[in-house]
Amino acid sequence: MRSARLALLLVATLLFAGCLGGNTAEWGSNGIDVDFSSSEASITTNLGDGESSFNDLSPIGCNVGEEIYPSKNASNRIKFSGFLSASTLYESHDPIDGASGMDTAVTAAVAIQAMSKADANNVKDGEGARIELTQWNVPLMPETRAGTVDLDQIDQDSESDWYILGLIPTTENLNDGFKALTEWHKPITIHGYLISPTLVNGSAFTIDGKLQTTGYYKAGNASYSHSVNDECVLNVGVNNLQSVYVLVDKIELNGEVISASGNSDDEWKNGDMPFLGRAGFILFFLIVGIGGAVGMFILSQMIVRQGAKETMKILLGDEGLAKIKKVASDLRRDKKSGNISPTERKRQQDKQDREEKKQRKPPGKSKADAGPIAGFDLDSALSSGPDDDGPQEFGSKSSSVVVSQEAIKLEQQAISSKPAVQEETWTPPTSTRTSSPVSNVVSSEPARKKTEHFTGSVRKESSAPKAPAPVKKRRATKKRKAAKPEPTQVEPEPQHEEKVHQESFEEDEDFSNFSL
Repeated sequence: MRSARLALLLVATLLFAGCLGGNTAEWGSNGIDVDFSSSEASITTNLGDGESSFNDLSPIGCNVGEEIYPSKNASNRIKFSGFLSASTLYESHDPIDGASGMDTAVTAAVAIQAMSKADANNVKDGEGARIELTQWNVPLMPETRAGTVDLDQIDQDSESDWYILGLIPTTENLNDGFKALTEWHKPITIHGYLISPTLVNGSAFTIDGKLQTTGYYKAGNASYSHSVNDECVLNVGVNNLQSVYVLVDKIELNGEVISASGNSDDEWKNGDMPFLGRAGFILFFLIVGIGGAVGMFILSQMIVRQGAKETMKILLGDEGLAKIKKVASDLRRDKKSGNISPTERKRQQDKQDREEKKQRKPPGKSKADAGPIAGFDLDSALSSGPDDDGPQEFGSKSSSVVVSQEAIKLEQQAISSKPAVQEETWTPPTSTRTSSPVSNVVSSEPARKKTEHFTGSVRKESSAPKAPAPVKKRRATKKRKAAKPEPTQVEPEPQHEEKVHQESFEEDEDFSNFSL
């Protein structure tokens, strides 16, 4: 509903500002073009079925002298004064609708209730004649129906006098000014010239070989002849209806003027508003519209705040509101004295901490500051990626245990030292090992003593369990998702260990010739 009202308001504003309204016929070669003077006129129109030209026309004006009467080459214009009751604008004419001849040069038609200018100004709003139009295709023959006045029924018995005028503009400004005629029920005075049925040279004016009489000036003293009063106003006549073509030179409408040149002091402008003017109305609309919207917003905020205060007063009571006001006044007093609230202090401290954190860089650690475990650096272990050569994470991703390279080396040394301990608990092999292992040892080594041969085979057999031990350790570390240690070579067993084993076996003479 609100959107519909807003749309109607916008359309009304555009209409008042002159952005919307009736369109008149185009001026120029594609519409109508008039070459006018008080002594001669020529009309070229393209508003009908093709182009039509009317040349050497004789305008009929008002001759002022000892007698006042219509005549050719008159210096004054004939007036049509009254109250504007109906009008229509034409952009083109269709011959099918009945328009022909001079009708195609008419760009506007009006129905004026004839009266003096003073009487027209005294007509109150709503008291003027109301005409209900059905169609107005032929400029001098409007079709009306029941209203306060039916133009089809105007005759000698009618109480009111009427002008039905087919208006032909003499300048472009007048053609554009015909838009003002769309505003009915206003006092109006049209200044212009009638068209003589004879040309400038005195010959009859014909169209397609036919004499033109309807709508043209009628000379003579007959009841239907045209005459003017002392103010050059055309008399209506006994039939109470005058239907004529008018070459318009000026229009006075409700205190404004539409002139031929457009330079009148009271010149009418499309969209002009009384008192404010067109620019003033647009400015007024912007100020009232935008200012009213802002004012309504402020008013709504005040209403909301007032409602919130009333609700708070009900919930907290007078005592609670008094305490809140005291706290607020204390905060304002502290702020003026230079004190800041704890919230503001915390905000400033957080801001200062962030700035210091950005400026501060993590201090580097030298090798001299290394702890008892060489190569272990907690900061670098936490900041390094999975591909770094430094300390690696030990265990799952959630674990915080870090293993350094030195720890890996110590673990490998422990693994390599385990077989020596296991050799002390060695038991003699069974007789099933007397064939291939012994023969392989004997064939690959130079000639030795028999005791040395036994110890050599024992050393070979005792070194067999060394291989799975480091493999087990590596598999265990792999399960713990530790980084792979660098491959290290297992140091050969010291020679003195071999001697120890050799001496231990030499003490037993029963095994001196085990190969047998």
